[in-house]
Amino acid sequence: MKKSSVGLIVVCVAACFLFTACSKSQDTENYKKYLAQDTAVKGKAGVLITALGQPEQYDFTFFDNYMQQIFNAVFPWFLKPIILRDSGTVLLDPDTPVAEAEFTPKALMDCFGKTEDASGKSYVEMEYTWVEPREEGKPGHFLMDKKNGFIDIVEKSAIKVCSYYYGRMPGGKVPYVAQHQALFEEVRQLLQAEFPEVALRTGWAMYPETVKKAIDELIAENVETIVVCDLFAVYSNLEQFEALFPEIEHMVAGRAKIIYAPQAGAFESYRAAFVQMAKDEIARLPKQKKKLLVLTRHGFPEMPGEPYHELAPSFYGNLQKEVETALAGTGARVIFADTEFSADDDDPEDKRLASAEILEQALEEKYDYLVYVLVDFVSENTDTVFCARNEALEPIEFSYDGLVPYDDFSMPFRTELTHETTRIIVSGTPVGPKYRPLVARGIMDAVGTVLNGQPWPQLNVQ
Repeated sequence: MKKSSVGLIVVCVAACFLFTACSKSQDTENYKKYLAQDTAVKGKAGVLITALGQPEQYDFTFFDNYMQQIFNAVFPWFLKPIILRDSGTVLLDPDTPVAEAEFTPKALMDCFGKTEDASGKSYVEMEYTWVEPREEGKPGHFLMDKKNGFIDIVEKSAIKVCSYYYGRMPGGKVPYVAQHQALFEEVRQLLQAEFPEVALRTGWAMYPETVKKAIDELIAENVETIVVCDLFAVYSNLEQFEALFPEIEHMVAGRAKIIYAPQAGAFESYRAAFVQMAKDEIARLPKQKKKLLVLTRHGFPEMPGEPYHELAPSFYGNLQKEVETALAGTGARVIFADTEFSADDDDPEDKRLASAEILEQALEEKYDYLVYVLVDFVSENTDTVFCARNEALEPIEFSYDGLVPYDDFSMPFRTELTHETTRIIVSGTPVGPKYRPLVARGIMDAVGTVLNGQPWPQLNVQ
């Protein structure tokens, strides 16, 4: 019933290296237009704030949309037919989604979180094969011959998210949406106080229908200029210039002028939330103890011509200086590290410092305290709750025992543990009544710069 097979997914790793070698520099025309855009508001203004939109409960649509966006940006056309294949219906055992060797599953789950087909027949009772992992240390998967129109690697990743991430959250819920809605409300109150005549709408980038609805509502209110602010601290081709922003232009279809606000990360008021988190974490610790504070980025791939790398210093460079100033006299050392794209395979020349490498150094140098402050997110999500911790703490084989111990979504999700003589702290994200107003102020300042006709902060700091 279950014969072993080798999947074509093995080509993905080779394809990434081939892409790096073969790809031309990315198109920067939209980025140049962004920098040179006419920022004068014409007529009645409205504001559109967008965020990625990770759903509260698992929804394959979100993950399919997001991974398709990434693949379209990363893989050249001639590799897509090879890598982005639909070989059949990918299945994983929800209790063992990261198994590396073939085994007999108790149940099998598809990318929609279902363990049976439309007729009600259990997948585990059907014909399927085991697909070996593409490399040692990676998980394999099961496969049914029946194609379903979805890309194998998207299905596999989504099932893991459903079972391994959402399945371990209290109530099966991720707090991204609720925490963002609270943030939206803070911004709404600031906007009403400072610009009572300006309408505000919000939308989720991975659910384009919500963005279109927001745009249509603004235009229905006779808005002539839409000021757009996307909630990424650093803009990029991957997320904005070649993805969301062209979609917004298509949806507006000339019915209003569009002004894309400066990225929020360029404003000191926005960065203040992360500075305050760093101050609060260090203030809890004995002054005489040896302390290392790590400003932890998600990380970003090295893609030729990607504007992200030009825009990043306006957030990260300024933030490090501000945190160092805030912590002067505390004895804390401040550094940056990346969670993704910083391991040996992605960074063979060791140009970037990985969050896991920092842990190894801290243990070797016998720091009393190691504090990670996550600076790329303004809400808790699967990246912050799982990836940031699992990868940073991989050297000590960190894992959750059962459900994630996150009971109060109105507060940051903090983790504290001790390994050998080092106390390790992961601070969480700037949510809740203490930090959320600071984030909201930064977003309001980004929008207000346009509404007030003020000079922009320097974005492309080198």
